[in-house]
Amino acid sequence: MHLIPAGVLRGKKCIIGNGVVIDLEALQKEITELQSLGFDLEGNLFISSGAHLILPDYIEDSKKGKNSSTGRGIAPAYKSKATKEGLRMHDLVGLDHLNGFEAEIRPYIKKNKKYLSNFKGISKYAADTPVIINNAIDKGKNVLFEGAQGTGLDVDHGQYPYVTSSNATSGGACTGTGVGPTKIDRVLGIFKAYTTRVDRDGESPLPTQIDDGVGELLRKEGGEYGATTGRPRRCGWFDAVLAKYAARVNGMTGFVLTKLDVLDVLDEIKICVAYELDGKRTTDFPADGAILRRCKPIYETLKGWKGETVKGKRRFEDLPENAKKYINKIKELLGIPLCLISIDAERNGTIVLREVWGPKRIDIYEKINARRKNRENELQKKLNIF
Repeated sequence: MHLIPAGVLRGKKCIIGNGVVIDLEALQKEITELQSLGFDLEGNLFISSGAHLILPDYIEDSKKGKNSSTGRGIAPAYKSKATKEGLRMHDLVGLDHLNGFEAEIRPYIKKNKKYLSNFKGISKYAADTPVIINNAIDKGKNVLFEGAQGTGLDVDHGQYPYVTSSNATSGGACTGTGVGPTKIDRVLGIFKAYTTRVDRDGESPLPTQIDDGVGELLRKEGGEYGATTGRPRRCGWFDAVLAKYAARVNGMTGFVLTKLDVLDVLDEIKICVAYELDGKRTTDFPADGAILRRCKPIYETLKGWKGETVKGKRRFEDLPENAKKYINKIKELLGIPLCLISIDAERNGTIVLREVWGPKRIDIYEKINARRKNRENELQKKLNIF
């Protein structure tokens, strides 16, 4: 699954938002594979009419670009979006009604008409998705927004210029779907129990990168290869400086810790608790790649639980003592509730904690409104005196 949300496997209504750039060929392949396995997408898959399309020229341009590119045409697609020269699902839907005026002012439509015609069947999934999502929220239904990549790859808040071309932070859920920020009440961060990074030639800065056999061991045990490109990921120790920065810019109300079982094989485990930058200690994460490259990690070393395992455990209390100490240290450093712990690859291989999902933001608004109401009542009492 690369484009279609995994919820479709469980019969959930799934939406590809307007913030996504879509490779029609890749999407058609996913649709065909799902249908061949018996999954009915009619009424369950909706694609925003405003989502931009990745065209063949973009893929070719991407392959000629910087080595940090995945070669999938993503950056050129976002570039054409910014310069207002891109094509969207709207154009695929209206391909049969293309008039001379549109073809004249938007030559890319005419140029790619033959290519787009190969995917006319996808147009039936196009919809005004902001209406669907907002209606669901207004009816009190649960809506889960899922983003791609992570904070370090956000075009504004990531390790620029070693970033993707869109907003991978939680704010992107609003602009990428057409839902206002006041309608999102929880933000859940997903962290691996260690750090990984993937790019074509390893040029992006990764302060906690492990260059010895331990890094290779984590890659092997964790199956750390790019989901789209298959490239081997670089592995490093958990970076609490980056994680805390991510918690702040995303407004996380809680977090999930995954792949804890990968650390079963280690005698000792390190956590980066601060950086040394030009001889000074700092816990502030620099979002500039050039500055980050000068940062040296400051570690706190904890004992591992090699010889024991977290696999198969279903309660926090049943985890090895050193595993619990490792988890609690991360909780202490981040300062937000831990909601879920993934301890193996089984579907039920998750420990759900009492703090699940973290506090609802709506509770904060209720407190603010209560204080405002109290102030208004006090003011009214004073006015009644006169």
